[in-house]
Amino acid sequence: MENLVLKNSLLDFNFVSETLIQIEKDFQRCDISINLIGLKKKDEIEQEIYNAIKNLSSLKLQQLIYLVDINEKEFLKIMSDQYPIQSLSESILRREALKVYIRKNY
Repeated sequence: MENLVLKNSLLDFNFVSETLIQIEKDFQRCDISINLIGLKKKDEIEQEIYNAIKNLSSLKLQQLIYLVDINEKEFLKIMSDQYPIQSLSESILRREALKVYIRKNY
């Protein structure tokens, strides 16, 4: 999903709501606490994802990456970034939004 499409989709209240539900669902499946109540802006959502994952054990993080479905090549690239947790937060949001987008459009 292109960043422009993501940004435009995240302006739609229903799309944002469905994306937040998807994020909460995947995080709950990994027993990771996240509070997305009242969030609407992309930056706020990414910050909350960041807060939820920044201190995870490697096992929990691996579980989450598997459930969110970030491929290994992308994950390894992210982990070599200067700010890997920030980049991973963005990637998680993008992937979760893609799941919602695909479900709505196909």
